[in-house]
Amino acid sequence: MAYIDEEEEYEKQRTARIKKIKRLIIILIVLLVISSIAMIGLIAYRIKNPTHITSYVDGKMIRGLENILDIQTDENGNTEIYIPIREFANYLNGVNEKLSYETYKGDYNPKTEEDNKCHIVRNDYEVAIFTEKSKVIYKLDLQNNSENYEEYYIDKDVFKSNDKLYTSVEGIEKGYNVYFQYDETKKTINIYTLDYLIAGHSEALKSITTSNYGTLTLATERNSDLKSVFDNLLIVKSQSGKYGITSTSDYSKFILEPQYDDIQFISDSSAFLVKSNDKIGLFSEDGKRIINLIYDEIISMGKESNLYKVKSNDMYGIIDGTGNIILHPEYEEIGIDVSPFSYNGIKNGYILLDKIIPVKQNDKWGFFDTKGQMITDGFKYEKIGCSDITKINNVYELLEIPDYNVIVIGDEYGKYSFMDTSGKDTMLPFVFDEIYIKSTAGELSYWMKYNDKEYDVLKNLSNVQEN
Repeated sequence: MAYIDEEEEYEKQRTARIKKIKRLIIILIVLLVISSIAMIGLIAYRIKNPTHITSYVDGKMIRGLENILDIQTDENGNTEIYIPIREFANYLNGVNEKLSYETYKGDYNPKTEEDNKCHIVRNDYEVAIFTEKSKVIYKLDLQNNSENYEEYYIDKDVFKSNDKLYTSVEGIEKGYNVYFQYDETKKTINIYTLDYLIAGHSEALKSITTSNYGTLTLATERNSDLKSVFDNLLIVKSQSGKYGITSTSDYSKFILEPQYDDIQFISDSSAFLVKSNDKIGLFSEDGKRIINLIYDEIISMGKESNLYKVKSNDMYGIIDGTGNIILHPEYEEIGIDVSPFSYNGIKNGYILLDKIIPVKQNDKWGFFDTKGQMITDGFKYEKIGCSDITKINNVYELLEIPDYNVIVIGDEYGKYSFMDTSGKDTMLPFVFDEIYIKSTAGELSYWMKYNDKEYDVLKNLSNVQEN
């Protein structure tokens, strides 16, 4: 009997152990299921709410871009991204065999080492210049042999942090010719280069045949024309060789029908120069005619001015962005060549000091304001700016002194003085042989020479203004 009792007791204990083990297994399974569900939930949450930014250029993932960004939150809780201008080039170079940027400290021309400026050069066809505390990007098209810069206005000032110049997303887009998209929910940055966008549209156009114009191709003769894609527009060429403008969203939706001899995009003002029968007109981005096709040449005088220089029968005039004639085309020249005054920082020779327009008639210069009113007593100046200087180290040609709102003018006897933006030229007498800039240890000063003796320009101008 004792043996049977021991057997029963052993069986009870064994059964109890088995039940205990089963309970532990069930608990472990439940815990594993709960952990798996939590892990899946966490993964799903992280997918929907990532904490790490992933960046792509033309669909290819790039690493490290997020580490150089300055991400801020404005007063309304919106995310703002700022990018170091020169460092950004590293994430574009090598994306494709055609994409190559070089970046430099200082100005482009003349070459300088200023810490408050930098410039980027794309494949020897375009330069973009950024300046600290400025909302203007100056861009020079290296393919059209012009010394006049285009002006691009951006939403935020360029600023310096940790000895680097930063710009906003808009600044990066306009400076580098890219489309920059940030998805805050997915924490992804997608950057699309001009090359990538153009390649996509070129390929897509191959499958499109219009009823009236046959197969369309992109007009790629000028790189500057391709930038219309950022305004959702494309300059296209029909099978007959005629040019038109179409929408990126619907190739059959023509802004201008392909019936013109040439079309050129003015990127700083988002307008189009249109040529037909050897005459040129100006059209807006929605296809409205601003200037009739009656001129031999039309040149933008800068986005901010909204003015255009026109040429007809070898004479020049000015028309504004609404088609109003400011000056009839009856003058020998409008604007000056600013290339001799590059050290003076002049980017636009059409409008000096943002207010006055140099106009030439009968081999003499006069000045008009941007409304077309003459501010000088006729055409009486022989020269604008002093470029005839003694070439020695650290001495440079002078055109204007912005802080004093004056420009240098010369008379028929080869003497120089100053004129302000109201047309007043009696501040100092016309007796100076040279007026120039000196650069000493990076500091600029202004000097004028009379009978081989130097005089401080600013001291004399200050005395005149005080009196």
